[in-house]
Amino acid sequence: MMTQRFKKGWLLVLGLTASVVAQAQDTVVAQTQDAGAASKPSVYTYLALILALVATIGLVLLWWQSRLAWSKINAERRSPSGSTDSMREVSGRVTSLEQDNRALVTKLKALEVQLAQLREQQTARVDHRPAPAQPAVASTPPPSPRPAPAQPVVATSEPVQRPAAPMPSQSQRSAPVKTLPSKLYARTADVPGGFSVSSLVETPNRPMVFVITPTGPAQATFRVTDDPEAQRLALSDPYSYLSDACNYQSRPEANSRIHMISDGKLQLQGEKWHIIEKAEISFYA
Repeated sequence: MMTQRFKKGWLLVLGLTASVVAQAQDTVVAQTQDAGAASKPSVYTYLALILALVATIGLVLLWWQSRLAWSKINAERRSPSGSTDSMREVSGRVTSLEQDNRALVTKLKALEVQLAQLREQQTARVDHRPAPAQPAVASTPPPSPRPAPAQPVVATSEPVQRPAAPMPSQSQRSAPVKTLPSKLYARTADVPGGFSVSSLVETPNRPMVFVITPTGPAQATFRVTDDPEAQRLALSDPYSYLSDACNYQSRPEANSRIHMISDGKLQLQGEKWHIIEKAEISFYA
């Protein structure tokens, strides 16, 4: 196809050359006529015209064939034959991959079967393994009985009569009951939730804020003392002296007095008088 195009190109060149020659000759003829010498057209003129016509026809044929060639190429591109070939190629590759995949699956299943067989064989070997023999224990003869030691002969004598211990009297059996004093004094609730027994005194030697009155072996009541000096001490720091043992009905003030509304209640628990119920107090000027 390239050779044909080359030939057609040469024809086109020749035609154009002939056309140029004819035009040149026409120009010479025209100049001669202007000079007054009339002459007839020569053979070269006709030959140039024929070559020009052939070149034109060749150019038209070249254009027409080029158009047909491009139309064919476009038709081939648009036709499904090209895509069909590519689809066939892709389908062939997919088929090959599926075959490889099936082969791999088959090999994997075979390996799984072999692994299961190996596990069964291993289990069978473990089950049929003989138990380890117990070590033989050397039998030792039982120890021979030893003769019992001779019992010393004790001379029998009459039993000695011991004087009976005197029975304790009723007064000796009962332990002395510790009696609580009628009044006890505390400066503040020194332990969480109550008063420690060691902090209580019977005879105060300094101002004491609370007066405790025992009402039984393990019960007592308490109240704030009426001593003005002790009350001034309590009002100087109500949080430290009063808050742990009393409930307020009004706000405490520095120059006020403490008025008892109800006594608090205590219960003895080991070494501590535990506050069961706080005392109710109020303040007045």
